[in-house]
Order: sequence, then structure tokens, then C-alpha cells
Amino acid sequence: MHRQEGHALLELLLAALLATLLAVWGAGALVNRLNDSAAQSGAAWMLTVKKAARLYVQRYGQTLIKAADFTELAHRGYANWSTPSVAELRADGLLSAGFPEHGPRSMTVSVLLMRRATCPGADCRVDVLLYSNQALVQRGSQPVDETMMAQWLLASEGWGGTVSGRRPDHIAGATFGFANPPVSGMAALPVGTLALAITAEQLDSLDYLRVGDERNPDFRGVANVAGDINSGGSLSAQTYLKLGAQETAFTSCSENGAVARQHYGGLLVCRDHLWRLGGGGGGGFSVNTLYGCRSSSGIPTANPVTGACSCPLDYSMVAISDSGNHPPPDGRTTGYICVE
Repeated sequence: MHRQEGHALLELLLAALLATLLAVWGAGALVNRLNDSAAQSGAAWMLTVKKAARLYVQRYGQTLIKAADFTELAHRGYANWSTPSVAELRADGLLSAGFPEHGPRSMTVSVLLMRRATCPGADCRVDVLLYSNQALVQRGSQPVDETMMAQWLLASEGWGGTVSGRRPDHIAGATFGFANPPVSGMAALPVGTLALAITAEQLDSLDYLRVGDERNPDFRGVANVAGDINSGGSLSAQTYLKLGAQETAFTSCSENGAVARQHYGGLLVCRDHLWRLGGGGGGGFSVNTLYGCRSSSGIPTANPVTGACSCPLDYSMVAISDSGNHPPPDGRTTGYICVE
């Protein structure tokens, strides 16, 4: 009897131990899932700020390169162009009106623009560093939360970086690396700081001429434009001007002053909402009694303006030549010009 009671007690102890272990493991798994969720949402929030910072540099690139004073963009709502805040980016429409100023777990981020090479100047380049204002540390202690840092790096899809305990003098990720502190006069970022960056290489769009660009007013190169080009001045070409639009003479058109071409290449100009001949004349043609709109040798003699042996609308046909009666195979040929 006593031996059975001993076995029952042992079984109860084992069951209690197993239940405790399962509870601990379950709690650990839950904590990991919560941390993973926080890392993903924090990375998504910070990556959105990064996109806004990129738009900021693209919008004000030339001002940032030339700026001699930190208040150059004060008229656009930025107290200091080198440190635009989330609130300023949101007020400028670079973030949606409802975008939260704080990320998960009250996370905040700073944006720092750093210029290198000769600034102001044509060789000036801009790097952007985004860093968290709170380091990832264990609650109630100072050691860095390595697990959360690893989860953050995974959630940032390769774009993230940190200040690690192994290299506290560097802010580094897979796509960037900066000294810590990143600029002189600034305090070093603590170990556990999360970071994103937009390097000058990622901002290669600034190397291309943009609207209002003053770096090269005599821009030379091939430019392909999918939309309309509106010029405030004259448009001139040193070689050829090619028109792709084809229209038919004396059909309706919607935009007076527009220029197109006929299928054979003659120019048409939209006047009074009709496609009219751009050459200033109605052309000419000849008719043969045997071959019609061809010569005896089979060469077309149609009016190049109309594509037929006829005059354009509003033009009159005037005979200018007559070969007289000829026996076959020549026939009689009469030539005409079209005049208004």
C-alpha cells in the first residue's frame, strides 16, 4: 500500500514538473512571437520614414547641395534642413496625414543628412542616416537585447543596421557603414541603436537632370519622354525632326497649331480645326487618256498633296500643259496645278 502511494506521489511530481516546463516553454515562445511582431512593425514604421526621407532629398536635392545655411528650407517648414523631423515630413505631404509620429513601443527616430565631397558644389553628395532614439536594451538592465536586434535585422529585409557591442565606433548594416558619431560635435550613438541609411549611391537619381535643374542648362544626351514636353521658349533641332503622328488633309483636328504628317510625309498644320497643308500650295498632277493617273511607263502622276489626281479642298484645278493627241501607247497627257 505504501509503495503504491509512493508511486502516485512520484507521478504527481513528474506531472507538475512537466506542466511547469510546458508553461515556461509556452511563455518563452509567446515572448518570442511578441518580440518578432514588435520588430516587424517597428521596421515597417521606420522603413516608411526612410521612404519619406528619400522623397525629401529628391524634392529638395539642389537646395540641399547648394545650401550654405541650415535654414534654407525654413519657408517649406523645416527648421533645419539637415535634420527633418517626422512631423515636418508629414506636414510637407511626404508622409500621410495620419502617419504616427511614434512607432511601436513609443519608438522615435531621427533623420540626419550628411554632405560629403565639396559642398556647396557640383561634386557634393548627400547621405541620409535614420537612427532610433532608444537603444534596444534588456528591460531593467543595460545589456543589449541581442535577440531583438537579430529580429530587427531580419524584419528590415537587409536594409537595417545597428551599433553593436563588438564595434561601438561604427553604425553599420549590409548596405552602409558610418563612423560613430556620424558627424563631428555629435555624441556617439549608444550600443543597441537601430539604423537605416540612404547612401549617395542609392540616390543616383540626383545625378540626372531634373525640372528646374541649374547644373547643366546645356544638357546633352538622349532623353526619352513618355508624356508631353512643354517649352516656354523656342524648340530647335540641329539635325532632323521626326513626327510620328499621321493625319489626313482636310479632316477635323482638335488643337489649332498642332503639326502632323500625311502618310507620304507631307506636313499638315491644324488651322481652324482642320488639317491643312503646311507647304503653302495645293500641288499638281497630270492625267493620261489611256493610263489615268500614270504615265505610259507606269510612273504615278498623282498629286503628292492629295495622293490622287485631284486638288485639295478649297483649291482650283488649272491646266498648264497638254501633250496633244498621240496614238497608243502614249495617249494624251494633260498637266494641272492646284491654286487657291
